[in-house]
Amino acid sequence: MNTPDLHKLLGRLQENGVKYILVGGQAVRLHGFNRATEDIDLVVPFDEANGERLIRSLGFLESSKDLQPWWFSKEANADEIQNIRVADEFVIDILFSANGETYESLQPFVLHVEIGGVTIPVLNIDGLLQTKTGYREKDAIDREALLKIKAGKTP
Repeated sequence: MNTPDLHKLLGRLQENGVKYILVGGQAVRLHGFNRATEDIDLVVPFDEANGERLIRSLGFLESSKDLQPWWFSKEANADEIQNIRVADEFVIDILFSANGETYESLQPFVLHVEIGGVTIPVLNIDGLLQTKTGYREKDAIDREALLKIKAGKTP
């Protein structure tokens, strides 16, 4: 996953008015911990119209052709939340929940960062810490780095 790919994707999301929050490794990188990550993690609301805009934004990726707007509805996820993975030139994980946190519950932790004319809604450090409480090794590494950054230290 390279920076031009990320910028292209986020620019298209902005152009189409997609509601999302950048989370995961790419968000951690924006806060100053430069770790390898191969995917883009986006938290989105349950919203079919937003799903349509997101699918339109991903139109340059062949694998996006299989996505359906109704997958983004609350009803489609009533029994169990089903996150969506788009694996193509790069991997995009479309999440309705990140460690139990939803688009709505994460709103108080959203920063808007502008990079190259693209405004990116990204989780702040406290929000990332809330989504990084799992037992995965990479989450523990991210948590340690984020706590150092929050304390004004180099990760």
